[in-house]
Amino acid sequence: MGVILPFVSAGAFEPNDIEAMSLACEEVCNYLHINGDARARETIAARVIELAQRGERCPSVLRGQVLAEANAGPGRWLMRLGVASRTRANDDLRLKNA
Repeated sequence: MGVILPFVSAGAFEPNDIEAMSLACEEVCNYLHINGDARARETIAARVIELAQRGERCPSVLRGQVLAEANAGPGRWLMRLGVASRTRANDDLRLKNA
């Protein structure tokens, strides 16, 4: 459950929200094969938290939105931040926002 805890301010979210964000973060990191890259994980966590702060709490929607943004074509936000996956997974990802 606590994957995202190091990036969340104390008291900012309910335990269920933290669990949903942690699940989304973990799934995005697994899909993009960036599990050992601390900077990439922090970037993913920050985006998941930002979406949750805007009101989204569903882990599948959080995951889908972050993956869709990672596949936004030239200038993907992960690439712009100097964070890239070790695979081409985000080059062929075609997900609908769920």
